[in-house]
Amino acid sequence: MDIVCDLVLLSWNHLEETQPCLESLFRCTTATPSRLIIVDNGSEPPVREFLRSVRPRNMIREVVLLQNEQNEGFPRGMNRGIQASRAPYVCLLNNDLLFTSKWLIKLIEVAEAHPELGVLNPESSTFGNVPPPGMSLDEYAECLERRRGAYVEVGMCIGFCLLIRREVIARIGGLTEEVERIFFEDEDYCMRAQAAGFRCAVAQGSYVHHAEHKTVSRMGEREAIFSRNQRWCHEKWGKWLRIAYPRLQPPVPSTEETRQWLEQLIRWARRRAHVYVYCPRADGVTKDALFHSVGLVPHADIHWSWLPARGSAWVATWRIVKRQKKRFDAIVIPEERWAAGLKLLRPVHRAPVTPISRLEALEPLWQTRHPSLLSS
Repeated sequence: MDIVCDLVLLSWNHLEETQPCLESLFRCTTATPSRLIIVDNGSEPPVREFLRSVRPRNMIREVVLLQNEQNEGFPRGMNRGIQASRAPYVCLLNNDLLFTSKWLIKLIEVAEAHPELGVLNPESSTFGNVPPPGMSLDEYAECLERRRGAYVEVGMCIGFCLLIRREVIARIGGLTEEVERIFFEDEDYCMRAQAAGFRCAVAQGSYVHHAEHKTVSRMGEREAIFSRNQRWCHEKWGKWLRIAYPRLQPPVPSTEETRQWLEQLIRWARRRAHVYVYCPRADGVTKDALFHSVGLVPHADIHWSWLPARGSAWVATWRIVKRQKKRFDAIVIPEERWAAGLKLLRPVHRAPVTPISRLEALEPLWQTRHPSLLSS
């Protein structure tokens, strides 16, 4: 059977994390013919010796070790693995992961069913999804089985466990090597993939646990490197926009008005924006059910704050005004009188207020902040 996925695992010392990661990977990769490409970034001799001893097992049919003599950083190390790959899918892996049964086939099933998805993550502790006390990772993953095949669209995937379709690599290449060592190469890759016409998603039935930043937390100048790479990314793609969108009427499931409204929110979210919706709930309907009722896929960058049925305008105004840490870049208001009131409060919230009847006024935000995403 042909290899379906090349698994590219980047190693740099820290055998106490790499060994259980590899053991978990071999144990849980049982349904997809795969090749494991280990890229070692100049580890100490005992780690190199261990990696040379790794042998194929289960559905991982082949193991390839690529040895760098020094630490080349995350993007360059991963790119060496990508260049050595040839399977229809490539999955980039950190060495501090723990996998669960069928994690890979569940990822690939979503990609196969939706060709527009070019880059995918599994569900993970990285997104705040952790087993409750007393439940194992495998038991928790079994609970997610009901979501198998489902996905949520995201503005960007995170590089801890990144499944990439071969067509994406053929069109945009590997990770950027303009960043310094690590951080923001995954964000840049997702922006490039979306500019090329692909979407990013999280497969909700697949689960991988990530011991986040254990290795990089020990890295000198971590915060300085993060800041420099963040500045580089923002100069290239612009900062993420934050748009507040309150409304007084609950969205009604399965209606054309709701479908058009949600499509507008999705269009904004796909242009490097976080959209914050404030509205009453319709008969206890969840946000995901609302999307599904009109045949749309939920987008994770559309955030929801449910309002009480009475006093919705006052509660929404208070929640918008009190947000101080990460202020809104724009507030879209459905009623002229409400918009006029929020304009009076601009010295507090500091965001331009746009009535829904004049949405064209938002365009300068993208023209000045996101010139590379204008056509998205």
